[in-house]
Amino acid sequence: MNEGTVLKNVNVLDMRNTTQETIDKIAFIKNVNVILVSQETASFLTGIPCKNLNATAQVPQNVHVQTSMSSVTITQDYLQNLTSPQFLLVMGRLLIGPDVTVDAMESKLAGFVSMGKLICPEQLVGVLHSKAGLMMGGTVGYAQDAHLVANSLVLDDPFLNSLSDATKLVVSGSLRVIDNVTSALIDRKLKSLQVQGSILCRQEHELALRSKLEPAPETLTIIPTGHRFVDGTLTLDEASLQALSHERLFSLADIIIKGDIERSVFDTAIDSLSTVGTILCPSRLKEVLSKKCDMLSSRAILYEGTLWYVDDDRELFADQFEYIDGPMTIFVRADLRVESDVSPQLLLDRIDKIHNLGDILCHPEHVAAIEARLGIRAGDLTVIREQEEEQQDDRPSIGNANYMVL
Repeated sequence: MNEGTVLKNVNVLDMRNTTQETIDKIAFIKNVNVILVSQETASFLTGIPCKNLNATAQVPQNVHVQTSMSSVTITQDYLQNLTSPQFLLVMGRLLIGPDVTVDAMESKLAGFVSMGKLICPEQLVGVLHSKAGLMMGGTVGYAQDAHLVANSLVLDDPFLNSLSDATKLVVSGSLRVIDNVTSALIDRKLKSLQVQGSILCRQEHELALRSKLEPAPETLTIIPTGHRFVDGTLTLDEASLQALSHERLFSLADIIIKGDIERSVFDTAIDSLSTVGTILCPSRLKEVLSKKCDMLSSRAILYEGTLWYVDDDRELFADQFEYIDGPMTIFVRADLRVESDVSPQLLLDRIDKIHNLGDILCHPEHVAAIEARLGIRAGDLTVIREQEEEQQDDRPSIGNANYMVL
């Protein structure tokens, strides 16, 4: 490496055996998820400027680090098949099965770094904490005699019938209680229910489910009684509405009502709309929409002109406005980059509102115009400073790696 080298864009940077001579040649470290240091090299980082560094963990020099980019489940069989102690670097959740013994954990796990949540039997919490180099997601303990589901679960009667009565159920992912399930069977088969992810439940089963939950979940979404469940973004246009009659719809994502819909068709097709996301509706249908949902509790946006729904990364160029008549409303869920050929005046002239729930990237001259048109301001507004980026990229650099040993 040349003097003044920039080290950048690395997921895991292993500096456990780095020499002082190598460290002296590094001018800057940026965009690194995790840096691994040893007791011998931990002090080397103090003199190096760092930007966008997520975490640093101390790991012994002489252990082999086994890296997983997703979640890991450890069972007793997994540990018994290891020929030597392992050190785990887990980017996701670390789940320990109920059959794992303290002796196996002591002898076969050299240590671990967990960027996600640690879920383990209560009697293993102490030994696991003693072996942790870093835990970013906290610890959840569960009873040794619990029935563990290592992933997400759809709770239905066939699954419940496979359990013994009064089962302690632990779900490490999300839980859905929607169809083909009876509240009486939930009450008989479950003594307690522990869910680490989100819960989606029909209103008919809410009381039975809540009585078993320990502790209360972070997210519990209720599907109102009598509503058809739509899993994902729901787009309603004239053609789709003509096939419906007095529907009551619930969506986990946004509901987009297209601008070509007639009032009478909308009124006949839909009795009720409910969503966890946002309802996007032409302003001319406001009166009809107000009869279909609670405009105060629902996040309903009335838009003017053409709706541009940005749910994946997009770029906005000046010539795109030539193909759209009248005003535009932009709703941003992902990344929208406003290119340099778009003038601030063009934004002001053609855009009625910008609702930002994602990230808008723009040039300095665009900021005032975008701010003037912002409705919802739940996302980020990032200014592109090309000159500064070019100057920084001129320096010698290494990186762009998943796992890098320095």
